[in-house]
Amino acid sequence: MAPNISTRRISCSRSSISSISSTPSDSTSRHSFQALLESPPPSPGLPSLLPHHGKKPSSHRFRYTSRHLKVVLGFLGLSITAWLFLAFWSTSNARFDVSYLSYSGQVGKLVNVLPNEPMPVAVTDHRGRTKWTVYIPQDEDFPLQPSVYASLCSQSEDLAAHLSEAAGHSRFHVQGDRSGYYRVDRNFLDVQEAEEYGLIPETKPISESWGWKSAAEKVNNIYLGQDADRKDVKIEDKVCERSLTYVMETADAGFGNTIMGMWMAYGLAQKEQRSFFIDDRNWAYGRYTSFFQPPTAPSCRPPPDNHRLPCPLHARHLLVSSSTFAWTFGHDFNENFKDTRKAGVLQQKDVFALLRIGYEALFHLADPDAEYLEKRRSDLDAKVRGNDGLLVGIHVRHGDRRPWEYQYQQSYLPLAKYADAARSLISETSTAKNGSIDAAISTASKIVLASDDPEVYTAPTFSSTVRAQEQILLASKAAFPPARQPLGAIHKFVDENTGWEGGFFKDVFWGLGTPSTAATRLQAQSMSTETLRDEPPSELALQLRGLLGRSYLLDLAVVGQADRVVCGVSSVACRLLAVMMGWEKGIVQGGWVNVDGGYEWVGIA
Repeated sequence: MAPNISTRRISCSRSSISSISSTPSDSTSRHSFQALLESPPPSPGLPSLLPHHGKKPSSHRFRYTSRHLKVVLGFLGLSITAWLFLAFWSTSNARFDVSYLSYSGQVGKLVNVLPNEPMPVAVTDHRGRTKWTVYIPQDEDFPLQPSVYASLCSQSEDLAAHLSEAAGHSRFHVQGDRSGYYRVDRNFLDVQEAEEYGLIPETKPISESWGWKSAAEKVNNIYLGQDADRKDVKIEDKVCERSLTYVMETADAGFGNTIMGMWMAYGLAQKEQRSFFIDDRNWAYGRYTSFFQPPTAPSCRPPPDNHRLPCPLHARHLLVSSSTFAWTFGHDFNENFKDTRKAGVLQQKDVFALLRIGYEALFHLADPDAEYLEKRRSDLDAKVRGNDGLLVGIHVRHGDRRPWEYQYQQSYLPLAKYADAARSLISETSTAKNGSIDAAISTASKIVLASDDPEVYTAPTFSSTVRAQEQILLASKAAFPPARQPLGAIHKFVDENTGWEGGFFKDVFWGLGTPSTAATRLQAQSMSTETLRDEPPSELALQLRGLLGRSYLLDLAVVGQADRVVCGVSSVACRLLAVMMGWEKGIVQGGWVNVDGGYEWVGIA
């Protein structure tokens, strides 16, 4: 029976195969099938065409092959895992050679020890890989001098370019920005990584390196300008993952640039999700909290001083100072944040927004100025806006700030330009569509005036204006009685009264608080501005500077809440006033009016 069954199956198979054959010849079909019967199966995984008689097919060979295959694959997996672990271990525990390439500004110098001053350095490991970082000795006095931070950025650029040129490839990895502002230098090692690799000495624990009782006290007293007895500041044990520290120390005597930079730095920190700290040590005006309410404290600890770097901009803990504005807020910054699809000042909307974020978060005056400001605003609202009037603010900057308009660059803008622009704004508001004048609006409208020059307030051009604030006034010599020589005095020196006539001058500022006798004044006049600036300020000097700063901020606060503002864009205060008004009100709706040439609003110029 078995042969008959097999024969029938084969016959059926032959019929089936011959029916799909492309050759009509029956002999060819039989020959093909006969060859198929005589040849072995094409694959061990396929079933045999002929059945095994009397027993089931054995799976021993299959189990044997599968077991060995698993062993081989497992061995390969362990080998790959071990190789990756060893590679990672050797990389993470690599120690660089004890040779450093420090850049002095002209040529690289190979040395066997770290420099004893802040400087970018490069090292090469045993595999020939070269990296660079910024080394700041822990025993340095912080913050560093503004000029040192600028030198670090300049030297870092040169050293990074030198290493990239030597390697023969681009060092930058650009993360989708159109300007290169957020480019990442592949050859750079952050301070923390440099310490882990053994490139530079490991930073001492926070309590040891800072020399304070606790990190919270350090934060309260230094980084945030807060009092040490504040109970609402809760600091975690860990250091912030990323941070931005704004150093208020500057070689500039003015207040405006410091405020502009601080607002911009805060906005940038929020955009880049960095914790924000303020360092008011060595600030010429004193403590931050002498002028403003304490800012919101981050929940993490600030990084060690030597971890805060001014460059590169992708450093984990970035430091921003007025001396590094050219790198942090320079050309690449403006190219990255301006909207090239728009025209004119509308391109600056994103830059304006960063400043506005900083203004809203940080511009909260400290008492008693905050209390006075609230009363002053309420009074103006009741007298002007309560009677449908228009409140127009004017800010006039004299002193050592010259206009941008060419014909006035050696003098000052005529006061009539400010007054005419303010009256024109009132006239436009009080004029109806049919051309009639609304006398009630015109009468209720007021012009509030602020200036660094006391003589501007008494100018006939502004006879109908009112002072923006009367809490702290800058006086000229005319406000004081003339100094008299004591009776019977042998010497001919007579103390002279000093005022602010003419406006704010940096030399006058740096000389505040010096002894007022004629002899010491002559001695001070022989000293350079740099020498006076570097002298530690006396208690009297800090008090006088504090009054000057508070007066400046009150002027800004009152004028900045006006319906319209008239000023000269060359003044930093004028550009700050636009930010205080807001983008829609000040720029889009034209509430901010510049009378210094045809220039539009800009941020840090």
